[in-house]
Amino acid sequence: MKSKVVGLTAFAVFALAGVATLCSCDVPVDRGVFNPSGVASDKLVTVKISPNMAVSKVDNQPVNWTRPDNNYSQTVRMPPGIHVFEVSYNDSVNWTLNPISAVAKLTSGNVYTISHVINGQSISIQISTRKNGVEESALFNMNSLSEEDGPLAVYVLRVFNPTLMSPAGRVLLSSYDEDILFEHDLVYRKTDKKTGKKTEGRYAIEMDFTMGGRVYFLEADLSALSSEAFLEMDFRQEAEIIAVPVLCDGKTVTYRYSRPESFVDRVDVYTVTDLTPVPVTVD
Repeated sequence: MKSKVVGLTAFAVFALAGVATLCSCDVPVDRGVFNPSGVASDKLVTVKISPNMAVSKVDNQPVNWTRPDNNYSQTVRMPPGIHVFEVSYNDSVNWTLNPISAVAKLTSGNVYTISHVINGQSISIQISTRKNGVEESALFNMNSLSEEDGPLAVYVLRVFNPTLMSPAGRVLLSSYDEDILFEHDLVYRKTDKKTGKKTEGRYAIEMDFTMGGRVYFLEADLSALSSEAFLEMDFRQEAEIIAVPVLCDGKTVTYRYSRPESFVDRVDVYTVTDLTPVPVTVD
């Protein structure tokens, strides 16, 4: 019986009908260097792809790291950071119907392995490194996000998280032309400084670390559209404005737009001010 996909989790889980025996004489295939961003060679990390696994894309770029017989592991050197791997599994008995996205955070100085783990009647895709004899998962966890992970990470930590984590959270973005106030429950309020016009609605952030992320703004009656209903609708298509935070250092954020058409390639720079009240402790 051939295996069928039975579900997906953060690391993709599939039905397993049998287990292939791995060749003990595995000689890794060297895929060289994948380094489109030109990171210094001494900063690159080594990634090993276990037998029966193939990587078709890294950060949306085709790589085709596979072999016709798929019985050998592969190695590649690539930059550290957060990466999205499109991974497939095939041991001639069981296979994934489509590539699965696995997001990993790689750190200089480590060697990583893309592998599979058998859990009863299922198999999961894992990306891990070994430290002091202990295997540690490198699958991306939002709790491990730091400002060293790039502009989008800084944006999430300084602009998005304060309103997400506290009902009193408020972050103000201010430019020459307008103010944008982000509040808890995915609320935004805009003020045009020239006309005084005020608008409000819901917003969502798509944290795609390979594409720079996107912020979707949908003008709406807040009393008529809850945040739950907003997230359940097709907000990616309905949003009037899509902004990409291309730069963010915590003090300023730079948006480049992909919607509306009249905003495409426009760049706006905002100062960032966290207005969240500081909790008062009483002795």
